[in-house]
Amino acid sequence: MAIFTVGLIVLFVMSAVFYIVLFSFIYYWHLIKVTFFVVPLVFTFEFFAIGFLVVVVASIILKYVPDLIRLYGI
Repeated sequence: MAIFTVGLIVLFVMSAVFYIVLFSFIYYWHLIKVTFFVVPLVFTFEFFAIGFLVVVVASIILKYVPDLIRLYGI
């Protein structure tokens, strides 16, 4: 459970960094004719999908590392 909590905190920190960068780029997007709704929505969905995948895979790996160490005697 602690591993998932750490992963969730990391995901929230990554989200904060993402939104800081995103809002800084929105300022420059007004110079180019880009949809202000579609582009951030796509980037946000992609970011959270990748973040969720990374947290889930890391949680699964860290959960089963002790079993693999015992199994193979590393």
